[in-house]
Amino acid sequence: MSENLKTILEESKKDAYMYVEFPHKKFWNNNLRNDLNINDYFGESIMNSKDKSYLYYIHIPHCHTQCLYCTCHVEITKDYNVVKRYFDFLIKEIDIQINIFKKYKVYPKITDLHYGGGSPTFLKKDEFDKLNDKLKNFVDFSKLNECSIEIDPRRIREDMMHFYHSRGINRVSFGVQEFDKSVQKMIARVQPEFLLERLLTKEIRDKFRNGINFDLICGLPGQNLENFEVTIKKTIEFSPDRICLNYLHVSPKFHPHQLKMPKDMLPDEVKRKELFKLAEEFLLKNNYIRAGYDHFVKNNDYLAEEIKQNQASWNRLGIVTGKYTNTIGAGVSATCKIEGKLYYQNCFENNVYEDRLNKNLLPITKYHSLSKDDQIREKIIKDIRLFFSINKISINNEYQINFDQYFKDEINSLNLFFDEKLIENTSKDLKITKQGEVFSNLIASKFDNYLNKIN
Repeated sequence: MSENLKTILEESKKDAYMYVEFPHKKFWNNNLRNDLNINDYFGESIMNSKDKSYLYYIHIPHCHTQCLYCTCHVEITKDYNVVKRYFDFLIKEIDIQINIFKKYKVYPKITDLHYGGGSPTFLKKDEFDKLNDKLKNFVDFSKLNECSIEIDPRRIREDMMHFYHSRGINRVSFGVQEFDKSVQKMIARVQPEFLLERLLTKEIRDKFRNGINFDLICGLPGQNLENFEVTIKKTIEFSPDRICLNYLHVSPKFHPHQLKMPKDMLPDEVKRKELFKLAEEFLLKNNYIRAGYDHFVKNNDYLAEEIKQNQASWNRLGIVTGKYTNTIGAGVSATCKIEGKLYYQNCFENNVYEDRLNKNLLPITKYHSLSKDDQIREKIIKDIRLFFSINKISINNEYQINFDQYFKDEINSLNLFFDEKLIENTSKDLKITKQGEVFSNLIASKFDNYLNKIN
C-alpha cells in the first residue's frame, strides 16, 4: 500500500458527514430572533415555493429498546401512555401547520409521505388512523408517489402489514442491519430471520407496489469477511428492491449508548472498506446497481433509471426520486427544506416541543439560509455523493462561475487522490474513478468550506 493511500485511509477515519444537508446542522443558527414570528416565516416560505413538490416526513421517536449502533433521535419506553402524550402534541403541531396553510391560502403539493423514527410502528391502529385523517386535510393519498414506513420486524405481526397497505402505504423499509447472531448480540438487536420471513411472503410483498427496502450497516462489531458474506447472500435471497448499506457512525459524545459496544471488536478502516467492497461485488452480480455512496437498487427499480440520468436526489431517507425538492417535517428533530435555499429543524427536547406548541408556535429552533456559495457547494457535494462526478460545464452555466478558478484551493487539496488515480480531472468534469468511489464522502468533504474552517 502506498504512503498516499495510507494517508487517505487515515483521513477516512474522521467519519466525513453524510451530507443529507449542506452545511451540516452544527453550523446552523441556533438563535431565532425574538421578534421573528416563526409561524409566518414558515407560511411565507411555503407560499414562495407553492408550485414545488414536497415530501412530508413524520417523526415518531419511540422504541422499546435501545439498539447500540443507533444514531437516530429516539426515546426508549415501553409505556404507551408516553407515546400517546407525544402523539397528542404531534397532532397539535400538524393543526398549527394546517392553520398556517389556511392563513396564507396555500397548500403544499405533497407527492411523497414517510413515517420515520424511532419506530413509527409503535403507533397502534387508532392513533395511526387519527394521524392519517389529520393529514388528509392537505395530503391527497390517492395521488402520492410513495407512501412509506419504517418497520421494526421484531415488533409487528402479519396483520399490521395488511393494515398498512389498507391505509395507503406502498413501500416498507426494514431495519435489518445484520443477520449474524453474534453481531446482533453485540449491538443489542437480536432478530431471527423468521421474523422477516413471515412479513415478506409473496402475498404481503405484492401489496407494496413501490417495493421493499433493507437497511444494513457495514463496520459493526464482530463483522468479518466470512460472516458478512453470509449476511449479503441472505439479503440477496430476500431480494429487497433497495438496500441502504450505511457505514457505522460512532459518535458516543451524542450517543453514549454506543460505548456499550465492544470497541476492540470494531473493524478498522481498511476492513470496513473491504466489507463494503465485498457487498458491492455480490450485489452487482445479482441485478443491483450502485446508487450513490452507500445505496443499491435493483435494475428494474425506477430509481435505477434516475441514477443513470443523473436525476435522483438524496436526503435523510437516502436515495430518493428527484421529482420532489422540498421537505416539510413534523415531530421532534424533524428537518425541513424549502426551495433548496432554506433549512430549519424542530427542537429535540420534549419539554421545549410541548412548550412551543402550547404557545401555538411551531417547534422550530434551528435554521440556515443558504447563500449562493452554499447552493453551489451543496450541488457539488450531492453530485459527488450520488453520481461520483461533477459536470463543470453544467455548474459554470447554472451558477455563472468558472469552476477551476472558483475551486482552485479545493482541487489542489485533492492531489493525493489524483496521484492514486482515485479522481480524474478534465476540462469538462471531475470524476471519481471506480477505485475512488469508497472515498467519495471524504472527497466531498474537500468542498465543505464550513468543515475546513474548523480543521
